[in-house]
Amino acid sequence: MILVLVYHKVIKYPTFDLWWKTFDLQCSILKKHFKVITLDQVIEALSEGKLPKEPSVAITFDDGYADNYIYAYPILKKHRLKATLFVASSRIIKESGKRKNLEDYWKGKVSYRELYSPKSMWQANYLFLKEGKEADFLTQEELLSMMDVFEIGWHSKYHTKDFFQDRIIDLVDGKNYHWSVIHAYGEEPVRGFPLFPMKGSLCVLRGKVRKEVKTFIKSLDDKFFQRKNWKEHLKKELLKNFDSFLEFETQEERVKRIRKEIEESLQELKSITGVNVVHSAYPFGDYDPLLKEELSKRFVSAFTTEKRCITVQEDMHLLPRITVPKDMWSFLAILGKFVGSFLVRSGWRR
Repeated sequence: MILVLVYHKVIKYPTFDLWWKTFDLQCSILKKHFKVITLDQVIEALSEGKLPKEPSVAITFDDGYADNYIYAYPILKKHRLKATLFVASSRIIKESGKRKNLEDYWKGKVSYRELYSPKSMWQANYLFLKEGKEADFLTQEELLSMMDVFEIGWHSKYHTKDFFQDRIIDLVDGKNYHWSVIHAYGEEPVRGFPLFPMKGSLCVLRGKVRKEVKTFIKSLDDKFFQRKNWKEHLKKELLKNFDSFLEFETQEERVKRIRKEIEESLQELKSITGVNVVHSAYPFGDYDPLLKEELSKRFVSAFTTEKRCITVQEDMHLLPRITVPKDMWSFLAILGKFVGSFLVRSGWRR
């Protein structure tokens, strides 16, 4: 069995995400008690039908946040561990320049206070979609400098979600929505905009909110939203005034969109790194038969976020990964369950 771990952010202080000191401890445990392998080794083992004889773990990161360079990279380097970084190519800051990282701090070149303080995933992605650029993501130079530790994988170009069902599930009232809503609306959402079920943009027929629906909501004055049950009243008004709320693309349009995004992102990654990307990860773990088929034409592997370990006879384009939580006890529980399953499959008896 092989356990593939998914990380996103490694942060400066123990708050909303994984603290770098916790990640450092996790890496110590992984190095001491497990065989840490690359994704190439994962695929080689599956191709040969011979999984490792000892508990083996692969480390992956998704999206491409600046803290991957500032905090995660020096720790992995210190422990001499390899990892894969699945990058959303549009997020890369197309400029030179490297920020100071933990290695600089350890060498006394910079104070701890001077190290970059990461934003949350919600903030980083929302601001990127709003402004078209966000400092919480990697620069080209940072990405390149990490390639002695990280292999670069594909994670889409735009890394967004879209509406895929014409069914109102809520109405915007503040931050009760995924950051991709700014993409799905094509503008910053206002109070009262309807929310619909969302999935990764590449695995659905994309539905865009009709212009007249947005215009209707924008015409409402502040007094309407001062009602105690304004959401209930607004939903009734919307259902009374509109037969449908979303306009959907055709299947042909979706196929063209998927292929275009895959090719453009691959070209961007190749132009920056100079390497051919062979491993991929579904954005948000969302996939369907069409997206799987398109990725299988271009990549050796495709990883989901299905919460289990890799065993024999896996589909190379539906490989599971387990997301690492921010607390140490949950991490140890994941490892304990993995080791227990490994021992059972290996025929271990008390």
